[in-house]
Amino acid sequence: MQDFFIGSNDPLGGNPRGEPFSPKVSSLFDGWMQHGQHPGEQNGAKRARASIVRGQALFNSKPISMTGVAGLNGELHVASIAGTCGTCHDTPNAGNHSIAVALNIGIADRDGALDVSFLPRITLEDKATHEIKVTTDPGRALISGLWKDVGKVKGPVLRGLAARAPYFHNGSVGTQTS
Repeated sequence: MQDFFIGSNDPLGGNPRGEPFSPKVSSLFDGWMQHGQHPGEQNGAKRARASIVRGQALFNSKPISMTGVAGLNGELHVASIAGTCGTCHDTPNAGNHSIAVALNIGIADRDGALDVSFLPRITLEDKATHEIKVTTDPGRALISGLWKDVGKVKGPVLRGLAARAPYFHNGSVGTQTS
């Protein structure tokens, strides 16, 4: 019953209906804490539900400063974007981006924050400028052939995320607590 259309809740102005972006992207679990403990429910189940509601609140509100994201900062010509998880995973209650957008958030960077040492190292050279990039995933550049697209990938859908480790498109994070 979730309303969806291409550009729905898009934070970058791609909403064809002109509706403003809402950072409250996830609302599936709003009712869980309003009704208290369900009949026959154990305290452990109540704590688990409370944890999920806290996670939803973090997803909707935790500030994230986005800088240096190829496909986002460069395209918008801004050094920093104040956002939340929903800035990229903006489709209500689905955790996907509502338009096709490829971004480079550094998950293919050999020297980035994630441990990608187990992935193959790919060295690319721009034929025009002779700039060298070392990555674990050429990303969208494999399709477009454009140097600016090296490392840009479509973000994964987050629906059902807890049930499907490892995380990130390259499997670089093994558990939810890594």
